[in-house]
Amino acid sequence: MSNAVRIKELNDKITALEKENTTLKETIAYLTRKLYGRSSETSKNLNIQGQMSLFDEAEQEQNIKAKEPTLEEVESYLRNRKYNGQRKEKLANLPHEKRIIPMHPEDKFCIECGNELKLIGEEFVRTEVEYIPATLRVIDYYREVYECRKCRKNGASHIEKSPMVDPVIPHSYASATSGTMSRFRTTKI
Repeated sequence: MSNAVRIKELNDKITALEKENTTLKETIAYLTRKLYGRSSETSKNLNIQGQMSLFDEAEQEQNIKAKEPTLEEVESYLRNRKYNGQRKEKLANLPHEKRIIPMHPEDKFCIECGNELKLIGEEFVRTEVEYIPATLRVIDYYREVYECRKCRKNGASHIEKSPMVDPVIPHSYASATSGTMSRFRTTKI
């Protein structure tokens, strides 16, 4: 094959590829205008086979005469969903366990005067639900509260509380269920 024939074939191939490239660019521009153009929301011919159009359906089935809910109806619906004590009712039939978080012996001394603190009670902190495979139990956490009697006699009240571990998820009943709280005293209720 001579060089002249080879050059002619390559020029013909380049011309064909340029023509195909121009056609593809025009097709892409047309489809882009169709898809993203001004009338893209009203376009009906771009629906994918088997996929429903959410917007067309909503427009076709809307009821123009439908009554708009009043503010009172919406508020009463939202208000009736939750009520006080609903969370406690869910836990009423589960066994409860009381865990008291003790204060470390080194912390049982008044930081004001150094006198030993006396136990005056306990404070409820939170409730968690612990999942043990096939069982649930409710654990109510309390922490010990101490008071310095010497400071109290002198008119300056000094109260200390044992430190608490933060819950896994704040304001929920979820527990870590890892057994890390085994050092605390437990009392069956």
